[in-house]
Amino acid sequence: MIETKGKILLSGFNLDEAENAIVSNIIRHHVNKIRERTDFDYLKLRLRKIAKGKTFLHEIEGSLKTRNQIFASKSADYNLFSALAEVMEKLLNELRHRMRTQRQRK
Repeated sequence: MIETKGKILLSGFNLDEAENAIVSNIIRHHVNKIRERTDFDYLKLRLRKIAKGKTFLHEIEGSLKTRNQIFASKSADYNLFSALAEVMEKLLNELRHRMRTQRQRK
């Protein structure tokens, strides 16, 4: 994983090598976008797999802590990568929104 000015904490991501590579790329892509806007203290992602018949429902919870704010997001999907991308996009959009509204208040 990436480790520079912010920590990325993953829980429940017991995946094979190929899935791990794709998950790392999705996270890296979104973390770079987040870093363009602000430094962050940590990004926590938690994966829960819920058996639904022969397939798994992937439930991902994410939280992003910046200097003085915490952003949270959640998604569930049968496709792990779609769920992860959705959580990361929600966190990024919330960060953009907060930064825009803070600029407007000044």
